[in-house]
Amino acid sequence: MEQLETDRGALAPAERRRVARHLLLDGFGLAAQESLAASRVVVVGAGGLGSPVLQYLAAAGVGTLGIIDDDVVEASNLQRQVLHAVADVGRAKTESAADVLRGLAPDVEVIAHRERLTRDNATAILSGYHLVVDGSDTFETRYAVAEAAAALGLPVVWGTVLGWDGQVSVFWSAAPEGRAITYPDVFGPQPPEGESCATVGVLSPACGVVGSTMAVEAVKVLTGTGDPALGRLLAYDARTSAWDTIELAPPPSAAAPTPEAALTAEAVQASQVVEGSALAPPPEPAAAPRQSPPGPRPGAPEPNRSDPEAPGVLLLDVGLRPGAVPGAVFARLEDLAVGNLPPELLDHPVDRPVVVVCERGLRSRGAEQLLRAEGWRDVTSRAILG
Repeated sequence: MEQLETDRGALAPAERRRVARHLLLDGFGLAAQESLAASRVVVVGAGGLGSPVLQYLAAAGVGTLGIIDDDVVEASNLQRQVLHAVADVGRAKTESAADVLRGLAPDVEVIAHRERLTRDNATAILSGYHLVVDGSDTFETRYAVAEAAAALGLPVVWGTVLGWDGQVSVFWSAAPEGRAITYPDVFGPQPPEGESCATVGVLSPACGVVGSTMAVEAVKVLTGTGDPALGRLLAYDARTSAWDTIELAPPPSAAAPTPEAALTAEAVQASQVVEGSALAPPPEPAAAPRQSPPGPRPGAPEPNRSDPEAPGVLLLDVGLRPGAVPGAVFARLEDLAVGNLPPELLDHPVDRPVVVVCERGLRSRGAEQLLRAEGWRDVTSRAILG
């Protein structure tokens, strides 16, 4: 893809010496480096993801870096937020980060926005930049970024990490080649806030892996080099150090997705990392064709649709821990997405109730959509935690 439009200028000799390894890089060179120097990038969050993103973008030669964060450094941040040191505890994260970046790359212009980004101020703050890197940790902020960036036509490099798992993608309402997909196109309407690092923990080096990948994606978008993750979601599992790639379906207004692509997008929507699990790779397809769900059995009693334990109701658990719901049939959401359905579900008539549950209702909501697409007509989803 072509690089973003910036007012590119010649590099000074001292800067050319500093970035010499970029100038030697095949497929990169002087033109790409000049584009970085003329670029204005704003990073939302100076925490676990913002730390590696900001350091690598400053070191890479991005000319102007904005930092949006209203928080102060706490001792518990130091496990993963490597921009900050013990001496910074109690300082504003924007101040601590700016000091480190200016020491790393004195020519970079650092703009500190010590405020929380909201729907009210997002457009005004983001409008002065060429690209947004979203390392925020709340749905409220992510959706504010997405809406403002779409209105301004700005690309967004997005990432998230929780527990052992991370995700990265590039969203851009003005992307070329039919890849104009935004965050809400994939994840749907804004959900309630879910788990966070403070409640389920996070592996500190995983923040570095995901944040560094976000910096790579930002550089590619700014310079027009490589193939940015537009229309793709990259899922990282630190337990295995594996990366999986999930193709995202464009919104219906942009293209008519195939049923398979649409189901993939729904599976991604239901598996937001806030529930603590990145998407796993789909299993190999079975050699035999998938069975079709059977029709109703004549003479079967009418179940009580409001009670998951009533006769004739199938209780399907798509949560994170097999066996957490006694009496339920367990299925991985990723298996449902590729059509690997449990035998109990295949034997369940399409006109009889299915109640799908998970911890907080996100995965079960996605599973409900998948089962309806497969032909079951009476499907409801519930959260088993308040």
